[in-house]
Amino acid sequence: MRSAFRIITRLFLAIVIGIVAVFAVANRAPTKIDLSPLPFAPEPPLFVVILGAMALGLIIGAGLSSFARQKLKWQARTQRKRADALEKAAEDRPAPTQIPQAETANSGRRLVLNEDL
Repeated sequence: MRSAFRIITRLFLAIVIGIVAVFAVANRAPTKIDLSPLPFAPEPPLFVVILGAMALGLIIGAGLSSFARQKLKWQARTQRKRADALEKAAEDRPAPTQIPQAETANSGRRLVLNEDL
């Protein structure tokens, strides 16, 4: 099962690399990038601009995703500590001697606890 997954993963990566290579060869024309306040204007190939923008977007997206995941981990850790503290407090608390039961009072049809009688 593991080897089949490896083969499929490698095949997928080989296809992606092939597509990127064909894309790079087809888009070799130089593209002028105007960096307005700076005194120079580089002219990298078009595929560098496009793939660079995609890589930058991937890095930003992965960073934001990992930040959100870390925030959820912090919240889970806080809630776990709170639950542990509540469980410990419940264990340390003495058990009630009598559980209140609802009973019908003699004076009418209202329900009262046996502690109120």
